[in-house]
Amino acid sequence: MDIANYSSDSRAAIKVAREVAAQFRHPEIEIEHLLIAVVRHEGSEVESILNQTGKSAAFIESVVEDHLKAQSSRSSAREKLAISPAVQEVLTQALEEKAKLYDALVEPEHIFIAVFDPKSKLNPVVRDKIDLTKEDIYRAIADSKSVEEIATTAPPGTEGAAVEAGSKPVAGTLRYCTDMTNRAAAGEFDKMIGRERELQQMIQILLRRRKNSPVLTGGAGVGKSAIVEGFAQAIVEERVPKTLIGVKVMEVDLGAMVAGAKYKGEFEERFKTLVGEVVKSAGKIVLFIDEIHMICGGDGGGGMDAANLLKPALARGHIRLIGATTEEEYTKYLEKDKALDRRFERVKVDEPPYDDAVRIVNGVIDSYMKHHDLTYTREAVTASVKYAQRYLSERNLPDVALDLIDEAGSEFSVKEEFAKEKIPQLKSQVEEIKKMIAECEAQPEPEKTEQFEQLKFVYDEFSRDIEGLNEAWGYRIEAKAGGGK
Repeated sequence: MDIANYSSDSRAAIKVAREVAAQFRHPEIEIEHLLIAVVRHEGSEVESILNQTGKSAAFIESVVEDHLKAQSSRSSAREKLAISPAVQEVLTQALEEKAKLYDALVEPEHIFIAVFDPKSKLNPVVRDKIDLTKEDIYRAIADSKSVEEIATTAPPGTEGAAVEAGSKPVAGTLRYCTDMTNRAAAGEFDKMIGRERELQQMIQILLRRRKNSPVLTGGAGVGKSAIVEGFAQAIVEERVPKTLIGVKVMEVDLGAMVAGAKYKGEFEERFKTLVGEVVKSAGKIVLFIDEIHMICGGDGGGGMDAANLLKPALARGHIRLIGATTEEEYTKYLEKDKALDRRFERVKVDEPPYDDAVRIVNGVIDSYMKHHDLTYTREAVTASVKYAQRYLSERNLPDVALDLIDEAGSEFSVKEEFAKEKIPQLKSQVEEIKKMIAECEAQPEPEKTEQFEQLKFVYDEFSRDIEGLNEAWGYRIEAKAGGGK
């Protein structure tokens, strides 16, 4: 272990881990000792992560201490304590986490992430009781750590050069961007299905020396953004060429960038600074601009200047940019500017055919089932595509089919809630009517005739309502009450 790669906070945490192991009279420093040390360390990013995930340091300490007390112990001098192979693996993994987040040194939060990596040898009982995953931690980092802090830090190995050049992160440099790779690591994106050809074509363009900026063109809803999300997932899972491993995909929010501009030229200044920081990253940041035609004036103000600011960097291949827009908007805005059009390479994204659309819906259906807490049949999945093609042909697959799936799930949930409240209510009312009928039958014949007929009519009406609701929803409500779907 090269201690130079670890910050003073990380070294302090390792020292505390040694003290914890000595306190429990254990012969080696184990992962559990390291975990206690990291959560005890004040002033680190771990505190923020715990706040975001709703886990307290005291809770984690109590769970780990209960486990450590049950382990066999023996007297051992502190200076003779060794670092176990499991901890060595965690510290090595922490180096990888540091590289992913573009930090200069290993900090306590990188060790914390490595401890909860699925490959770490953290005790399974401790892991289950704490109930925290690596994805949860990444999601917390995405929420708490500013994007500019992650993305504008110099890549590993370039810290000295940055200092010599007198450069430092500009306040707000990438505040108008969203880190898609962080979101992919947190599991926020649906799995990309059926767009492998377009993804491969996009990656090939990104690897070029010049003209290395692809633009995805296709109708609204065909899945252009999903391909970029799939690219971010591929980077996280290291299913890309070596030169793209560790790259950050940053989505630019042009609307926010324009909305906050108070004086003329402020938008252009922000955009120029953004381009400059991406160039400085030496290929470690790939920008993604959805509705890219807006940089050419499609937003009605300032766009043309943004396009001109991009041209020099695009021409030299100093910046890699992924764009997405429709065929019509590309022709109307980007194609008119021949100099800009020449710097992009188009990737056409067509509407998927029926079979591919069914496969796409099948691939992401689990997310909709989890959200709506219900199960979709195979027939429902195929029907969503079939009926979308038949009745909503003006819109594109797979988006329109997924909208049908989502709308059906939402309607089902609403009706189920209604039935859950209505069935007991109707049953109670029927019981009341039964009592009234019984009282009516006890009256003399001439007095009860009219009232009896009215009650019988209401009773029949309510009974039909209950039968209909029970037939459609009764068994579902009972199944859920019993713990099933």
